Amino acid sequence: MAKDDDKKLTTRQARQALVFGSDDEREGVKQELATIAASDIADVMSWDEQGRVSLRETADIPLHARKAIKKVKITPTRMGNAIEVEMHDKVSALRMLAKHHGLLEPGAEKTNRPSVLGINLHGPVVAEYEEKEDGSDKESE
Repeated sequence: MAKDDDKKLTTRQARQALVFGSDDEREGVKQELATIAASDIADVMSWDEQGRVSLRETADIPLHARKAIKKVKITPTRMGNAIEVEMHDKVSALRMLAKHHGLLEPGAEKTNRPSVLGINLHGPVVAEYEEKEDGSDKESE
């Protein structure tokens, strides 16, 4: 994987680099995927109490957040600019990282897999009882 900032990897190229690439290529792809997985839209945009949204200045957006941006679209309207920011898919990045580390493999050791909590629900205990007459309600003869 050549270190060219203008060239972006496709998902297929990233997967191939994770499997067949050199150690440096694999590490670079893992770092990029981790950057996408940890991205936060608040690093790119801000909003105030009235709900007005604005893009942060480029110099104010950290490099890791800029790498996670897929697309920015600004459309002029009568009310101002409509801003759309699309980030790279976090779930896909997490899935690729999990697969690469063997967390999604069925035969992986349990120590390497994410923890899963088991929740056991128990309903109320039903008590059964038998109604008996004590004879105090009988009429006297």
